[in-house]
Amino acid sequence: MTKQEKLIGKHPDNSNPFGRWLAVNDIPVTATKCHRELTEITSRNDELIEWMAKKIIKHHYTQFRIDRLKEKYKELGFTKYAEQHRKLPTADKVKKGNATEIILTDYVQTTLGKELIKVFKLKYNPNVDQAIKGDDTLMIDLVETNGVDNVRIYLGEAKFRQTPTNQVINDIVTSLNKDTLPLSYTFLVEEIAKDNLELATKLDDFIVKDIKDKGDLIYTGLLLSNSETSSKVENYLNSDNPDLVFISMGIDNPQEFVQKVFERAEELILKPEEL
Repeated sequence: MTKQEKLIGKHPDNSNPFGRWLAVNDIPVTATKCHRELTEITSRNDELIEWMAKKIIKHHYTQFRIDRLKEKYKELGFTKYAEQHRKLPTADKVKKGNATEIILTDYVQTTLGKELIKVFKLKYNPNVDQAIKGDDTLMIDLVETNGVDNVRIYLGEAKFRQTPTNQVINDIVTSLNKDTLPLSYTFLVEEIAKDNLELATKLDDFIVKDIKDKGDLIYTGLLLSNSETSSKVENYLNSDNPDLVFISMGIDNPQEFVQKVFERAEELILKPEEL
């Protein structure tokens, strides 16, 4: 088992869309590098775009809003209604950032083989064309063993670049250094409390610093960029954090991929009965 697998689990096989889309290479670990390389193995098809577009919608729209869109679909003025309650960004930079965060969130859950405790923060953004401050991804695994609750936290930083650079690699590493603690833990607990007070109370009893000291705070950095991404990460990755997995996702024309995914998501919102 590689260190990458110990921290975030195994890359999925081809029964999962991630496994069909991306090949994995867990590069041998050094004192300053723990790098998982992901590269495209299949051309992008309609199935992949559809799958990702539905993830985009899932992360941006509450079930209440989806249900209301379905109710309004057959009524006059639906397009105006949908625009009034728009949750998908139109700003290119925000689209790229949001898509990358969503990929990281879903990839880590896939590799771990479980649904983690989280809040889809993009659903609560009052200004959809502005990035939300705070942790890019924050997810929690709560496990009960012999009647005792234990928590593992997965904290992530995700960035999109058309071309990978030393600077963006350093930015991710700096934001996930060995002293970094989550900014959004309290927000996550309070949002969960709205629907599940018992779970929120359990999470609220934990001290994040204690979790980190036990080695149960795992860091994941994701750089989504072009086919040169892996080699750039190998050249410039230099981290002091022994619990950081840096994921390089190198795909052909990443900007076009994000554009097509959001175009399909916009089409689906205007035909919500397909959701």
